[in-house]
Amino acid sequence: MDIILSIFKILGYTAVFALILFLAHYTTKFIASKKLTTKGESEINVKERFFLSRDKELVLVSVRNKEYFVGISQNGFDVIDTFEDRDVVDEEKY
Repeated sequence: MDIILSIFKILGYTAVFALILFLAHYTTKFIASKKLTTKGESEINVKERFFLSRDKELVLVSVRNKEYFVGISQNGFDVIDTFEDRDVVDEEKY
């Protein structure tokens, strides 16, 4: 009788653990979907990001039909170059 009770306890703990994992998975999906829908259709998009060090990075930002190559550091940011958005130009060719 004591062995059967121990088996039921183990099965119960396993079921509770599986339920917690299940709820954590769907809670994470729910939060992620809410974050994506609140962002909406923005005209500003970060296309690429390259980290040079912990506090320095290079970022390619698309605003409307222009792209900006920006250097970001702890002291501020600098626009390195500006050019036409390649995706918009490619779409206009076809």
